[in-house]
Amino acid sequence: MNASSTLAPIANEIKDEEATLVREAQNDPSAFQALYDRWVVPTFQYFYFRTLDVSTAEDLTSQLFLAVYQSLAHYRHQGHFASWLFTIARNLANKEYRNNRHEVSIELAHNLVSKSDPSDEYGQKEEIESLNLLIRSLPMKEQELIRLRYAAGLSFSEMAIVLHKREDAVKKSIYRLQSKLKSQMEEENGQNNG
Repeated sequence: MNASSTLAPIANEIKDEEATLVREAQNDPSAFQALYDRWVVPTFQYFYFRTLDVSTAEDLTSQLFLAVYQSLAHYRHQGHFASWLFTIARNLANKEYRNNRHEVSIELAHNLVSKSDPSDEYGQKEEIESLNLLIRSLPMKEQELIRLRYAAGLSFSEMAIVLHKREDAVKKSIYRLQSKLKSQMEEENGQNNG
């Protein structure tokens, strides 16, 4: 039995649960809280990695959920709520960027590293800074792939819908990015150790 066949029932269960949450929120506005609770952290993280400003990320998260709440009656659930949500989120983030130029590169993500173990902090910080420099050198489209996959936690199929691409193209892009970043990190580590 392969991994994709064992994950399929879990994915279907999540989609069913999401469909139930959407249907309940459409019928009873007080049930919207469950959708909010499910998606507030991933959307905040997405906005934070776009802006690296807590108050801007909070504002955008609030704007997003207000827009979703106002539009929910018109939404037709077809198993892609996250894609719909993050399409709105991307549009809000792009509008914010055009209006205020608050978006910064992903390079400052090291600020999110846990400070729980000071002995490991230096090595992690150095590695994260190297990775951030590599990520910063990527085109914005590739940085957006990283944000959607790792900051927002979207599946490949959800990303494909948001980005208007085929799922296999999104997977290949992510795997290529991972491979590229890994080999560049290994090359950099080899140069530093040699």
